[in-house]
Amino acid sequence: MMLKLNWDNITIMVIDDNSFMRNLIVTTLRALGINNISTQAGAKEAITALKESRRNPVEAGIGTVDIVLSDFVMPDLDGTLFLRWVRTNKLAPDRFVPFVMLSGAADQAIVEAARDAGVTEFLAKPFSAKAMADRILEVIKNPRQFVLAPGYFGPDRRRQDRPANWQTLYDDTSRPDRDRRITKASEIQVVHTRSNIRSLRDDVRAIYFRPINKLREKLGPNAMRGQLDFDPLVIQAAEQRIQELVGDYSTWVGNYLDSITESYEALKHGGGRHQDHVLNINQIAHELRGQGGIFDYPLITAFGKTLYEATLASDAQVTENRLKLIKAHIDAIRVVFTKKIKGQGGDVGRAMMKDIQRAVQKYSEPLSAPSHG
Repeated sequence: MMLKLNWDNITIMVIDDNSFMRNLIVTTLRALGINNISTQAGAKEAITALKESRRNPVEAGIGTVDIVLSDFVMPDLDGTLFLRWVRTNKLAPDRFVPFVMLSGAADQAIVEAARDAGVTEFLAKPFSAKAMADRILEVIKNPRQFVLAPGYFGPDRRRQDRPANWQTLYDDTSRPDRDRRITKASEIQVVHTRSNIRSLRDDVRAIYFRPINKLREKLGPNAMRGQLDFDPLVIQAAEQRIQELVGDYSTWVGNYLDSITESYEALKHGGGRHQDHVLNINQIAHELRGQGGIFDYPLITAFGKTLYEATLASDAQVTENRLKLIKAHIDAIRVVFTKKIKGQGGDVGRAMMKDIQRAVQKYSEPLSAPSHG
């Protein structure tokens, strides 16, 4: 029998500049039974809301935020800078808050950047309801100790209980990739939430903070004595709710295609600043990369990824080959949605993938080319 948990005591803040994705995340959370959700359209708005929640929670309409779910790529202030503010700014209401980063670009460099900024968990787009449920349960069931060391404050980045060589980590810049795990136990001070320690030693190189599991307590007495999990039927219902948004997603894709087609035509005919048009295509490609697989359009995720990579350098020269590569992607994405090619698409899908791969090989150019536009 599944334990009855009091999710009404848990508040989650969702930050994503894309309103469709923001709505999708909220829909998934509510289907899982989590209804106390604060939504923000960007990191700047989230910072303002968190500051206000500390000053006057009634006026802000937000009490304690228990978990943060934030997109990685956002204009003005990205997820990493927002996370650094949460972890280090004296105006942040809770520097220990579990922080789950979401991104369609789950490349190693991005995951490592989030890790080094103090992320708790990373959720790659496209995500499933189960994947989101698993991340939420992970931060509740297995909270990590926090580490304060030279240049870092956040959850312990090591999944295994081994000492860290902070000396090498921050003093030996000539060997950035060396394993740094030799701090002595005598150089670490451990602080528990309910300990009577009122000062920190001056002779330590690292401080471990081990707070109580407040989230588990908030879920009620059942959460303290049993295995936490979402009912499989709830997960199934959440997945169904996601699929119900396919119609809405088709509308969004139509808008995406119109926008990147306009940018392509402007690039082709020299209208406006070419950097703005390339950036627009790149941002939309990033969204497509993260969303397609959620609605059983993995080809869109694949095409979005290669289009994203082809337009990373917005100031690079726009050549005839680069235009052909962009056009090949636009045409492929349009065909997938016009013909509703879901899953891998069988022979048609394989042929389209080969066409895009050939286009990438034929038309790709060094992204460091100078701008002449």
